Amino acid sequence: MQTRTPNTLKPSILKFCNSIVPNQQPLYVDVKPLFDKPVNECFIIVPEHVAIYGGEQMFGWYIGEWPKVMIEAIFHAIWHTKDGILIDITPKEIVTNQILFLPDPHRKYEGRQVDNIRKPLTGDKRIRGFCQLAHELFLSHNEGDLADKREVPVTPRIQEIQDEMAQLYLALTRKYG
Repeated sequence: MQTRTPNTLKPSILKFCNSIVPNQQPLYVDVKPLFDKPVNECFIIVPEHVAIYGGEQMFGWYIGEWPKVMIEAIFHAIWHTKDGILIDITPKEIVTNQILFLPDPHRKYEGRQVDNIRKPLTGDKRIRGFCQLAHELFLSHNEGDLADKREVPVTPRIQEIQDEMAQLYLALTRKYG
């Protein structure tokens, strides 16, 4: 499941962003992916690009939305050019022209995954369940020695969580689109 870039800065999105990084405004940033690079590997791609072309890496959160279902913040890095332009150079699974990016000057990438921050947009207990399962899946992928591995073996518990999430995703898609 992948959330999409919100079309507008609704009060719910601004409130969500403020809960993550107080007093920091989210920005729409153009996506100009480097097509010879792996999908979603910003923490490898951006520093390599900075080393060649200058500028700096900027950390923050990609803000995605599943309308009427949930908002999600995904820890991310973008390129801040020498000319002061912000560009997302990381290829995505779903092609998009812009992302909503929330700069986080207090966060740094330390070589390990950072769990997404999710907020249900309704009181539907299935959405809360989906968010809890996503957090549990993150913990399962990152416990002990697994935190340092790129490929994580699928344990019976991970498979169970993935199956439960798929069922909830299907039910939520039927209801909310």
